[in-house]
Amino acid sequence: MKKLSILWVDDEIESLQAFVMFLTERGYNVKTVTNGSDAITLVLNEKFDLVLLDEMMPGLDGLATLREIKKINATLPIIMVTKSEEEGLMDNAIAGQIADYLIKPVNPNQIVMAIKKIFEADEIRKNKIGEEYAKFSARLNQFLFASPDWKNWKEIYTEICRWDLIIDEFNDPALSQMHFLEKRNCNTEFSNYIPQVYKNWLNSDERPTLSFDIISKAVIPQLENKGPVYFIVLDCMRLDQYFAIEPFIKEMFDVNLELYYSILPTATPYSRNSIFSGLLPIDIAKNFPNYWVESSDLDNSRNRNEHQLLEAHIEDLGYNLEKSRYVKIFNVDEGNYVLRKIETWANENLIVLVYNFLDLLAHHRSKSQILKETIPDEEALRAFTKHWFLHSTFYEALKQIQKQNATLIITTDHGSIRVNRANQLIGDKSTTTTVRYKQGNNLSCNTKNSLLIKEPEEYGLPKRSIIDNYVFAKEDYYFVYPNLFHQYMKLYNGTFQHGGISMEEMILPLAVCKAKR
Repeated sequence: MKKLSILWVDDEIESLQAFVMFLTERGYNVKTVTNGSDAITLVLNEKFDLVLLDEMMPGLDGLATLREIKKINATLPIIMVTKSEEEGLMDNAIAGQIADYLIKPVNPNQIVMAIKKIFEADEIRKNKIGEEYAKFSARLNQFLFASPDWKNWKEIYTEICRWDLIIDEFNDPALSQMHFLEKRNCNTEFSNYIPQVYKNWLNSDERPTLSFDIISKAVIPQLENKGPVYFIVLDCMRLDQYFAIEPFIKEMFDVNLELYYSILPTATPYSRNSIFSGLLPIDIAKNFPNYWVESSDLDNSRNRNEHQLLEAHIEDLGYNLEKSRYVKIFNVDEGNYVLRKIETWANENLIVLVYNFLDLLAHHRSKSQILKETIPDEEALRAFTKHWFLHSTFYEALKQIQKQNATLIITTDHGSIRVNRANQLIGDKSTTTTVRYKQGNNLSCNTKNSLLIKEPEEYGLPKRSIIDNYVFAKEDYYFVYPNLFHQYMKLYNGTFQHGGISMEEMILPLAVCKAKR
């Protein structure tokens, strides 16, 4: 390992020779000077890894020297050594970008620890993170061995997403690969668990909160409070994406985060309509036939009547909604419209905002080479989500909502998963063109990697004919036709898709927020 080169600047350096020798014996190259002017000259002409800088020196003092050194090399770490603990002094030093400071009298071990903190902190932290991840992995395996239920799966996936963000901070390919394999293993178990319990969930109260429960369980209770209720749906937001923006939300709001499960298929026409209507898709098709378009290839048209479905649902729950707003935001102009109007909504009962950016991002990424290169994987997706949020009209809207005596509910209708494995499917011309789920006549595929539903009614799904089937891809699989296998692999492999069975698509955030005062 390369020896660190240290410049020690102190007008009493002669009395510190024992300290210099101590550092030298531990493998550091130490050069000493007695004043700021000589230090600046050396930094101009030589390469140093660190500067130890006395704050109190005659002539050019430590802070003035610090400023001049930073002009020469802004990234050079500097440890300030001072006799003073005065707060203003340290504020000035920190503003000058010191890496650390020590209060005299110092001992040699303090100096070594300060150096280690600067140069070995990442390595020490990586080792610590590695140890913690090993404990998490062992705990995860215990969970899986014990046949987790829906409550356990929420805990498992929450921890996985928390680890996503921790691992994002480190450039450690080995740890990233280990985490990827752990997630894949969990998704295998989860994708086998859902077919065992899903039908029972639809016919029992012993189940998690599902899409059609959101309004009755999360929104209606908040309408009893003073002030407006903002119900915001960020289309196609995974839990890890929510965690990427949560710190900024928590700066403004006290957040109570719950998780819920999306219905199947985890696709906007089904899951979002279920949220607003409080119904399963089969019941929407029966009770509101004008709002349900039979062809899934016309998915967008199925979501044109969400406001009407919501009003009918709230009325059915026995609540008289006197004043409400419903706005979909597809672009910046519509986002700016919300910003202009939001102040006038302070006396409304319920304001529903649906932001479609993340869903549009997933769809356009599949078609755009630039977006594929910009967002190659899940880490980049989280980073992009954070970047979008901080520069979005949505973030500005939250700032305005905080000023009102309002309740804020943030959720999503489904997540997405990056698909990596193809599953061959055979269907006729009536089969839908969706990637993670299919509806069609007499569908045939590998059921090890998918869930084939021959009786859609049992899963709360409408059918077009007596031979109509649904099939959902499990884990990170996607459907391709045998005759166009390689063409579709090239088109879809590595893209973010939704509609199937995975933790990323089904286990979703539901945050109830109160403004901080």
